[in-house]
Amino acid sequence: MNLPLTDKRRKQYINFWADAFALNTFCYFIAIPIELGFSQMSLTTHLYARFIGLFIITATARPFGIWRDWVFERFNLTNKDKGIKPYLVDTLAYLSFEMPLYIINLTISGASGEQMLKSILVFSLIAGVVGRPYGIYRNFIRQSIFKLR
Repeated sequence: MNLPLTDKRRKQYINFWADAFALNTFCYFIAIPIELGFSQMSLTTHLYARFIGLFIITATARPFGIWRDWVFERFNLTNKDKGIKPYLVDTLAYLSFEMPLYIINLTISGASGEQMLKSILVFSLIAGVVGRPYGIYRNFIRQSIFKLR
């Protein structure tokens, strides 16, 4: 028997898939230059890391979305705010949630200690560059593709 989704349940379902799609696509394009370029992982190790990342990111995308929304609320920000404050808050939210997950992924993927250290250092540096763009990208995906407001 198929029960109709309530509006709340439907919105939760759509939020999950919107956040999973946004974070998976965004992280994949960030990982390519880090893992294949700077860290000089083999294509096999990179693809294995991205395969594992697919599961980790899909499972954690919605919790990260909730975390980001909570951090924004604590700093009295909305997705429409502009300037340095939302940039810093998005960076804080992104780095504080994603870095531990990235370390776990690299460990499971079999990256060497040197590759992990290089990847973590580069990830830390680019978090300041990608935190806010991810927040903007996530909002775009939610509003444009998944029609969330």
